[in-house]
Amino acid sequence: MALSRDVREFLAAAGRKGGRARGRRLTPAARAAAARAAALARWMRHRFDTDSFASLGLPGGELVDRGLRRLAAGDLASPEALAVAELRPRLRFLGVPVPAVAAQVDGARERLYRTLEATHGALAHARFHALLERLDSFCDAFAATRRRSIHAAHRARRWMR
Repeated sequence: MALSRDVREFLAAAGRKGGRARGRRLTPAARAAAARAAALARWMRHRFDTDSFASLGLPGGELVDRGLRRLAAGDLASPEALAVAELRPRLRFLGVPVPAVAAQVDGARERLYRTLEATHGALAHARFHALLERLDSFCDAFAATRRRSIHAAHRARRWMR
């Protein structure tokens, strides 16, 4: 069903007005967090035609998704956010846009262990290593996927000449 031009203009104006009003109500930190989350979602849709790594079927994709969302929101205390902050250099090397707030986390590895120790007690050591190994396998799988897509694009360009 096609909307008339008047209706489309009214809805567009109402949407802009609502967005501006919401933006004025947000604190600068919340506005920055919303912008980081939107940029991450745009990157995922542009790069993979999906909104999450979990939907790609990569091992640990749901952990990376949660960690990136929490970092974008400015939550630097959750285990997922701390784990993603710990692996920030490797993820950035692979092309994942990790929010810059991850660089502000001092001692992410130790903070992650202390957070797991507070919630899991004696099992913290096992949980810590399992979490990091899962994210490590995500990085390996993502790197392999990235290599395949680069090679496929190269082959397609070669045949199009």
